[in-house]
Amino acid sequence: MIPKEWEGSNFYADLGVSRGATQQEIRRAYRLKVRQYHPDVYKEEDHSEQYERISVAYEVLRDPYKRAEYDAYLFPDAPIPVRRTLADRFQGKTGTLLFRTAIFILILFLVAHQGLLSNQTSIQGTGQNSSSQNMSGGNHNQVLELMVGPQGPPGPAGVAGKNGFIGLNGYQGKDGLPGAPGISGEQGPIGPTGKQGTQGAQGPQGIQGLQGLTGQSVTITAASADQCSTGGYVLTGQDATGNPVSVPVCNGSGGGGGSGILGTGYVNVGTCDSSVHISLQSAFVNGDFMMSAIVIDQLSGACNGLQLTATLKVKSAPIDGTSGDYQAGDIYVCSTTLALATNSETNSVALTSGDCVNNRTNLNTFSSLLASDVSSDTKGLQIQIA
Repeated sequence: MIPKEWEGSNFYADLGVSRGATQQEIRRAYRLKVRQYHPDVYKEEDHSEQYERISVAYEVLRDPYKRAEYDAYLFPDAPIPVRRTLADRFQGKTGTLLFRTAIFILILFLVAHQGLLSNQTSIQGTGQNSSSQNMSGGNHNQVLELMVGPQGPPGPAGVAGKNGFIGLNGYQGKDGLPGAPGISGEQGPIGPTGKQGTQGAQGPQGIQGLQGLTGQSVTITAASADQCSTGGYVLTGQDATGNPVSVPVCNGSGGGGGSGILGTGYVNVGTCDSSVHISLQSAFVNGDFMMSAIVIDQLSGACNGLQLTATLKVKSAPIDGTSGDYQAGDIYVCSTTLALATNSETNSVALTSGDCVNNRTNLNTFSSLLASDVSSDTKGLQIQIA
C-alpha cells in the first residue's frame, strides 16, 4: 500500500525534473525550489503548502528504493530498476569482482616468488649424463583455482542514514473579512386585547315637564316627532289675555348612556381555570336598559387560544310586543377565540353583539335584547371553554 501523500501526485513535475534525472539533478532542482518558495521571496499565502509539497517530493526521489517504488506506482506499465548508490555497487557484483581480482594478484605474486611461473623446468640427474629438459605448458590454472577457494558471503548492509531536520512552521494566515450584517428579524405577534373600559356613569335626570296652565281649559294631544324627538304631549289652551297657546311636554331622556350590571358570580370552567368571574352588562339606550355584553374576567393565561362559548336564554318577549327580533325561549349563542396574556391570571373578555347570534333567527340582534327579558334562572346563562 502506498503512502497517502503519493495519491494523485507527480513528484518529478513538482521538482521540475525529468523521469530519468540523476541524483545530482534532483538535488540541484530541490535547492532551486527551496529558494523559490522561501517566505522572504515567495509572498503568496500558500508558500507553506508549496514548501511542504517539494519537501515530500525530494524525500522520495532522493532515496533509490523509494524512488523505484514510486516509479512503479506512477508508471506501472514501464518500471525503472532500482538506482543504486556507489556504496551499493561496491557491496554488489563490483565488490565481489574487486575482491577476486585482489586475491588473484596475490596468488600470482606468491607463485612468481616461488618460481612456478618459469617456462623451464629443470630435472637434475645423477652422474655425468645428467641433463636439463625444458618443459613448457602444464595446467597452471588448476593450481590457481585450488588456491583461490570459493566465493565468500556478501558483506552486511550499510547503516541507514539519519532523518533530516523538521521543517520550520509556516506563517500564520491572514484574518478573514468581517461577515455581512444579519437580516432583520420578523415582527413579533400582536399583543392581547386590553381589558374592557369601565362603564360610563348614569346620565342626569331628565328635565321636569312644564306646569299646566291655571284655570284654563286645556286639551292634551300626542306630540309629533318634530315637536318631541323623545316622545311626549302637547298642551293646548289660552293665556291670560285669551290668546291660544300650545306648549309641548316632552319625555325626559333619562340621561342616555348609563349602564348597569344585572348580576355577577363565579363559575368553574374546569379545562384551564378552576374559577372565573362572570357578569351581564346592560346600557341605557332610548329610555330602556338593553343588553350590552357578557363579561368574563379573572381568566388564567393557560386558557389562551381556546374557544369560549356562552349561551344566554330569553325568558319573555318585549312588553309592548313591538320588537320582532326575539321571543320567549330564544337562546343567544356567543363565542370567540381567546387571545390572552399567558403570564397573567386576571385576563378579561367581553362578548358583545358581534359575537352573539340568535339560534332561531341566526341574526346578530343581541343589542336589541331588553335586559328585563333575560332569564334570571341559574340555567339561563352557561359558559364553556374548550
